[in-house]
Amino acid sequence: MFPRFAPLLACCLAGLLILSPWRVDAASSASTADRPTAQAPITVEMLRLAVPVALRDAWLSAEAEVWKPWLEQQPAYLGRDLYWDSQQEEGHVFIRWRSRQEWQAISEAEVAPVQARFVAAINQATGGNDEDPIPLTFASQGLLLARDLPRDA
Repeated sequence: MFPRFAPLLACCLAGLLILSPWRVDAASSASTADRPTAQAPITVEMLRLAVPVALRDAWLSAEAEVWKPWLEQQPAYLGRDLYWDSQQEEGHVFIRWRSRQEWQAISEAEVAPVQARFVAAINQATGGNDEDPIPLTFASQGLLLARDLPRDA
């Protein structure tokens, strides 16, 4: 009926879509177990570690033996993912926390003995005596805005 206005209407609708603020819907982007509320996005601690191929298995064992049980005792802990880059010989650890405030409330005094047990576990597995066999090379944090899982997961 108004063919002259169709392009104008399409441009206006496209402009509204582009200019309107986008928001991630918690129900569609992450399971409710991983995302407590839309107002409090999950904080992700992102760590990069120097993990040479010769220490990869010892690193994974020490992570499972030392860090995993300790993390699971922390009330704000929601889970973690471990990756290994074979070309760079780096480990990447992404730890999900319910909130930045709860994560930051964990003191260095609580973390230090866990790190010492981690180092001891690696040295025991490798027969080494290094002060820091798997050094931290980068640490950052971010907010989890969306998490896509395969349909069959």
